[in-house]
Amino acid sequence: MLKELGKYFDHYTINARFMPAFFSVLPFVLTMLAWCPSSKSILGGSLTVLISFGVMTFISTFISNLGNKCQKKLFSIWGGAPTTAILRHRDQVLDKYTKQRYHKWLDGKIEGLNLPKVEDEIKDQTDADLKYQSAINFLREFTRDKTKYPAVYRDNVAYGFARNLLSIRVMGLLVALICVVINLYLVWPVLALARVETDGTILSDYLLGVGGGLTSVVFVLAFLLVINNDFVQERGFRYAKTLLESCEEP
Repeated sequence: MLKELGKYFDHYTINARFMPAFFSVLPFVLTMLAWCPSSKSILGGSLTVLISFGVMTFISTFISNLGNKCQKKLFSIWGGAPTTAILRHRDQVLDKYTKQRYHKWLDGKIEGLNLPKVEDEIKDQTDADLKYQSAINFLREFTRDKTKYPAVYRDNVAYGFARNLLSIRVMGLLVALICVVINLYLVWPVLALARVETDGTILSDYLLGVGGGLTSVVFVLAFLLVINNDFVQERGFRYAKTLLESCEEP
């Protein structure tokens, strides 16, 4: 599947946009394969059809739009983008000496920028943030080469995946819950019959179904307990720190 997608879409699109969608529907796919093994050929062939008719392109755009809307909400909760926040003097993610070194490097690279001092930031926080955003915009372009800055690209993809996954969290939770019900409905009669079987033959024939049900439960717990604002924020600040680490080069 990934090989087929790689013919039409770039690495970022596949891993930051399609992967969250695939992750969300994985319980359904596993349920289909467990109870209807012949669906494997159908699922494989359907991808080519979806690509041919532009459905995958639509999904990519749709996920991206949802992710951007989710990002705006998150930034308003966090008090700004992690890449902006981390440059503020009042932020504590970086120690002040490292931050001073990054400010000096950025001022040396961007003519006329003059990042604000502590007193300037206190006096006009809005203008200070605009300058920080401008510096980050420069830094993104400066580190655009994926071969030269692989860590920046890797953490950007990881943040994009986390953000987009959160944006479709409700859909993923619903899919997982539906799959729990489906698997329980199909497995329960088998478990009832297995109670009277001494050799476990009936149960062993439906182990895939049991596995599909357990996997669905795990996904429900993941969407409820793991995939949240903190999950995305951690990846966002990890990307911000990696991006700014490029200021360490001469």
